[in-house]
Amino acid sequence: MEAVTGAPLGPGTRHGTRCAGEVAAMANNGFCGVGVAFNARIGGVRMLDGTVTDAIEAQSLSLQPQYIHIYSASWGPEDDGRTVDGPGILTREAFRQGVTKGRGGLGTLFIWASGNGGLHYDNCNCDGYTNSIYTLSVGSATRQGRVPWYSEACASTLTTTYSSGVASDPQIVTTDLHHRCTDKHTGTSASAPLAAGMIALALEANGSPAPDTPSPFLTWRDLQHLVVRASRPAHLQAEDWRTNGVGRQVTATLLYRRSSPHAVPSPILPVMYIRKNVSACAGRHNAIRSLEHVQVQLTLSYSRRGDLELSLTSPMGTRSMLLAIR
Repeated sequence: MEAVTGAPLGPGTRHGTRCAGEVAAMANNGFCGVGVAFNARIGGVRMLDGTVTDAIEAQSLSLQPQYIHIYSASWGPEDDGRTVDGPGILTREAFRQGVTKGRGGLGTLFIWASGNGGLHYDNCNCDGYTNSIYTLSVGSATRQGRVPWYSEACASTLTTTYSSGVASDPQIVTTDLHHRCTDKHTGTSASAPLAAGMIALALEANGSPAPDTPSPFLTWRDLQHLVVRASRPAHLQAEDWRTNGVGRQVTATLLYRRSSPHAVPSPILPVMYIRKNVSACAGRHNAIRSLEHVQVQLTLSYSRRGDLELSLTSPMGTRSMLLAIR
């Protein structure tokens, strides 16, 4: 399998090299850690070293879609707690084309880091890349199972993998520039490649080992289902684990909001509830029996958007935070 990761601006652009090593560093190399999918073939797309445009992003995310099975992305909008940004029209089309035509029609896998803006109370619901239904959003947990200080929360996060915690905690071991090994890889940037490697293993176990031959069994939707069904709370620490309407364990602490030391502000205006009853074509041959994704499109005016909090409650009572106070 193949994975592609972007390398952000910085000394030596080492970031992409570190992410790549997590996925595909060869086994028994006697030098550094082994990649999760050590039989995978890895390629790097250098796209963030200069001016980044919608066209550059789209070209990077649609490179050889019949040959590359997995795109692992550890980049996104600024994690400053106020930016609201996402893919442009060309990149959105690259996502759509990838999942409909990539891998011989089975769909390209886009694995995305959820972001590191927790210190600024950033929220990955405001990141249109990780919030896309076409990407598989990955957050982080420390080795003790806690929510890291940098963690962002959003309803689109499907799973978490391990990464760094406080300064005294061990960090991720992986390859580095100049034939070196590092034990200092951190953040959700380190979590997404681990998930990409696990997904590469799933494709390897269910398909041909040839890099240009897609798995005959697993579509991009299958992989999203597989991730949801295979993820377990284990020892992740949250006080509000609960079972949703289809029997899955969910937690608002890990997925929907980041704990804040500040008091919850009182609403300036009365809380507004919007209810919409739909038939879902009940009684017809095309009746909707289940939903994989729900997208909310909302246009409103408000004096200070950082004071807005939006949530969506399912018919069976599961509450998803779509926008937290920032």
